[in-house]
Amino acid sequence: MPLTTTLLRRDERGQIVALLAVTLVVLLGSAALVIDVGRAYLAKRHLQASADAAATAGALELPDPVAAVDYAENYSGRDGAKNDNNKLPSVTTAVQTKCLSLAPCSPVNAVVVEQTTVVPTIFAKVLGIDSFTVRAKATACSPCSSRPLDIMLVLDRTGSMCQFSDGSSDPACTDLQNARAGLLEFIQYMDPTIHKIGFAVFPPRTSSGSACSTPASSNYNSTSSVYTVVQLSTNYKVGSSLNESSQLVSTIRCQRGGGSTAYANAIERAQAELQSSRGRPYAQDVIVFFSDGAANTGPTYYSTSSPYRRQPCQQGVNSAGVIKATGTIVYTIGYDLDASGGSANVCRSYSGSLESPAITAYDALRNMATSPDTFYNRPNPGDLTRIYTEIAAEIGGTRLVDDGTL
Repeated sequence: MPLTTTLLRRDERGQIVALLAVTLVVLLGSAALVIDVGRAYLAKRHLQASADAAATAGALELPDPVAAVDYAENYSGRDGAKNDNNKLPSVTTAVQTKCLSLAPCSPVNAVVVEQTTVVPTIFAKVLGIDSFTVRAKATACSPCSSRPLDIMLVLDRTGSMCQFSDGSSDPACTDLQNARAGLLEFIQYMDPTIHKIGFAVFPPRTSSGSACSTPASSNYNSTSSVYTVVQLSTNYKVGSSLNESSQLVSTIRCQRGGGSTAYANAIERAQAELQSSRGRPYAQDVIVFFSDGAANTGPTYYSTSSPYRRQPCQQGVNSAGVIKATGTIVYTIGYDLDASGGSANVCRSYSGSLESPAITAYDALRNMATSPDTFYNRPNPGDLTRIYTEIAAEIGGTRLVDDGTL
């Protein structure tokens, strides 16, 4: 074989090796794009979801900046947090609070969460890329709007609020304390420059009695009984703190438990306050109604055939239906409805017989609410501040926002 032919073949073999090397680099680069970039993109999605959750959790604690930062960090993606994601490498989290111009700010109305993680590569190392740094940012506000609201808080202060779940007496009235704490937490989230708040109770007080006196079932039986013990007002806060000398705050703090349960007149009187001259025609009306058991009585000025006495739970639903038709948003909270072996959940007429058609307190309170989303159930006794916080946040429009455009 001629020498020139042999050399030519060797040159071709060298070209094939070089071409193969280039092809391998291209293939590895493609793998890097498909696999490593894909892994980084997936990490970005998980990291953003984590940041969104953390910012929203923090916003639920506003306007308290310390609590907001604490909750945001606890629900972030950092190691050991409640939202720790095993699909992510170690996450670094930074949380801050700030004021956004879209709503009143006292002292802050937004939580900003920024998270970072480093995703190591597998194939991209061949290209000199050892890792991708992934970042995510989320901002949540509360309140998020300056919509004026007129709000009536309605409290069940019946005798069962001073009993344990088994029906025995609780001298400390722990359930009533939990309810008072929840109401005060709700007020803390409101802004008196745009939110008016009033307070109604059942059993009502007598026309001449104090709102702080221990109520009795007989209080229902006078047409002059007073359900709205604090009219719509705006002096419940001084700066970012509760105004302890305001009638709203002091009356909530002094509540005592006693008497039986009737829903209808309480929610009707709350609506009457919203429709009074103190209510603003341009404001959204809201009722937040709390009860720990079934209605079982009605005012004696109604006849014994009246649904207010024979169907006190269903009448509560009917009264709420009329109110909702006017545009009022109704939130309801059921608390420890299975106390005393479930008897607290059974609706009865004034005579003690089962209400007919049969209905439970759970169903009554759920149907009194504007929608399933505005009904909250606390099946066991305990802290109520979280529920009232969630309602306050929803009323204030807590949501994720793009603060870069505000």
